[in-house]
Amino acid sequence: MNNMKGLLLVQLGSPAELNSEKIGEYLYEFLGDWHTMGKRLFFWKFVLRHFILPKGKFTSYGKYKRMFDHNGFAEMPLITHSRNFLAAVQKALPDVQVELAYQYGCKPSIQDALESFTSKGISTVHVLPLYPQRSGVTTDAAIDNVLDVARRIRFPGKLLCADGFCFSSAWVRAVSETIKPYVDESSTLVLSWHSVQSWRIEKGDPYEKDCEQSSRDIGMLLGVTPVIAYQSKFGDGKWLGPSLIETVTKLGRENKPVVIACPAFTVDNLETIYEIDDEISEIYKNAGGTSLKRVPCLNADPAWIKALVEEILPNLKFVERN
Repeated sequence: MNNMKGLLLVQLGSPAELNSEKIGEYLYEFLGDWHTMGKRLFFWKFVLRHFILPKGKFTSYGKYKRMFDHNGFAEMPLITHSRNFLAAVQKALPDVQVELAYQYGCKPSIQDALESFTSKGISTVHVLPLYPQRSGVTTDAAIDNVLDVARRIRFPGKLLCADGFCFSSAWVRAVSETIKPYVDESSTLVLSWHSVQSWRIEKGDPYEKDCEQSSRDIGMLLGVTPVIAYQSKFGDGKWLGPSLIETVTKLGRENKPVVIACPAFTVDNLETIYEIDDEISEIYKNAGGTSLKRVPCLNADPAWIKALVEEILPNLKFVERN
């Protein structure tokens, strides 16, 4: 940590603006990355561009528009929260040049960030994907994206990469502290993780084990036994379950007060704000439930920034990659 001069924080990304074309561009980059589907499919980008996105971008636009209308957003929430997070980290690390890069959609891109480091004469960059749990579709994808860009632009520096931080007690504590004000003896805590294809797990992807361990750690610190669920399935095939839809339907029928936290996300976005507040809340209420609360993500919470800077970063293993 004392030798760190450059820190690159890698976030998934978001449509740059609320319009169907920008949403389409984001989806093409995100879904067109072979890491997302997990396989290199020869005709996939052609099918995506000409058959899936012409309709899909308008379906997604409807969800984003509803989220904007319900919350009075001026821009994509992931962009707002990520900007605030970056500013807080930079303030806490005045001697380190901190850059934020998005993998897909909005700016600054990974190329923008690497070129910024080069222009400032920083030759060694520590790369931290903002995904607590490890997976081929999270940390591996982010690191591969950075390395691919570095090779393409012939980045002259050294890249030291970290792979996940969910085993840090500081991260567990920060997440637990955000949840604590929302839970009481009558509520059921649901930890909702972004789902991934089951075949990944069968091939040794550590994501499910990481989510389960994180759930145990958070539950132990809070003194509760959380319910584990998975959300945001995309496409056909078998995905990790039980699904959040099935889970809240059951809890709604039992009229149990529910608190939902989404620890896989470091900042709030469509998957937390729209999916939970609109889609999941409606499913829960239609099943008979009367009390569902969503816990905000870590975002730029001061305790989270302090934990990241003082405990997580100094203890992460950054390995040179090229």
